[in-house]
Amino acid sequence: MTWHWRLIQRECTGCGICADVCTYGAIAMDRLTAYPAAVPGACVGCMICVEECPFAALEVLPSEALTAGGRFASAGGGV
Repeated sequence: MTWHWRLIQRECTGCGICADVCTYGAIAMDRLTAYPAAVPGACVGCMICVEECPFAALEVLPSEALTAGGRFASAGGGV
C-alpha cells in the first residue's frame, strides 16, 4: 500500500518539525513558500509527522483516498 500526506495549511506555521522527524525523507521544506512539500513516493504511512506536529497540520492517508486528479477525496482544508 502506498501512502500520501497532506498539509492543512491554515494550521501550519512552517516550523519544519515534520521534515525534521520524517526518517523516510517524505517531507522537504519548500524554500519559496516556507511550507512542507511532499517528496513523491517516499511516504510509508508511519504517522510520525502527524504525531510530532504541535499544530495538527498534517494528515496521512492511503493512496486510495486520492481522486484521479491526485487530490484527496475529502475536502478537509488540506492542500
